[in-house]
Amino acid sequence: MSISLYIYSGLGNVIAIIDGIRESISISGTIVKNLKQIRNVDFDQLIVVLPPSEPDKDFDVKIFNNDGSPASNCINGARCVSKFIKDQGLCVSNQFKINTDGGMWALEASSDDYFSTSFVLSDEIDRKFLNLDGNEIFLDCVNLGNPHGVIFQEENSDIDFLKVGKGLQGHELFDDGVNFGLAKKVSDNEIDLRVFERGVGETLACGSGACAAAIIGILKRNMISPVKVNFQEGSLLIDYKKELSIISAKGRADYLKKIETEI
Repeated sequence: MSISLYIYSGLGNVIAIIDGIRESISISGTIVKNLKQIRNVDFDQLIVVLPPSEPDKDFDVKIFNNDGSPASNCINGARCVSKFIKDQGLCVSNQFKINTDGGMWALEASSDDYFSTSFVLSDEIDRKFLNLDGNEIFLDCVNLGNPHGVIFQEENSDIDFLKVGKGLQGHELFDDGVNFGLAKKVSDNEIDLRVFERGVGETLACGSGACAAAIIGILKRNMISPVKVNFQEGSLLIDYKKELSIISAKGRADYLKKIETEI
C-alpha cells in the first residue's frame, strides 16, 4: 500500500505527518518502525492526523516515536501539525483544538511559519535521586503527557549527556523510559537545552522538553516567564501561567517535502 508522508521541521526536530482525514489508513508501531529502518525515511516522530473523536475538538492525533513506540505529547510536532492543517486547508480558523493521548492541544497560527501550542499542566515536580553507574544524580521530573527529567548544568559540570540519557532509559525508576533534558541557565529568562528523547535519542529540538525545563527553571530556580529556550537550530518561547497551570510554546514550523512510499 502506498502512502504520502508530509515532512516538517520544528527547529530541526523532523516530523512526518500522515493525513488520516482524507485517507482511511491504519498505522501501527511496526509500520512506523519499518518506515524508519526499512524504507529509510528520516524522522524523529510520526503523527497521524485524524477526525475528532469528541464533538468539541477539531482533530485527533496519534503520535509515534521513530522506533515505533507510542508518544503522548510532542510540542514541536503540534506546531508542525498546525502548519500542515493550514497548508492543507483542513480548517478555516487560525485556532483549533486537538485531542492527544496525553491531553488537549490548543493551537494557534500566528503567521505562516509561527505557531503556538497551549496545554494544561496536571502534574507536580518530583525530585528523584538515583545512582547511575556510580554517579549520583538529582533529577527534577515532571509529566507533560510524556515523562521528563531535567538537570540544570552548573559551571564546570562534568555530566556525560549521552551516557546519562541512555542510562536513564533502562533505569528501574522509569519503566517506560524518560526524556532527559540538560539545561544551562543563560539568564533569568533564557536557557540553552539538550534533550535525549526516549525512543529516539538526542534530537535537535524537543518542544515538551523545552516546556519541562522552563517550568522547572521558573518553579525551582527563580526564572521569569516567558523563558526563551535555545536549541541548535532555533528557539522556543515558553510562557507558564502558574496561577492557571497553563503552558504555551511558540516557535517556527517549516514544511520540508512530501514523500510517497510503501507500507
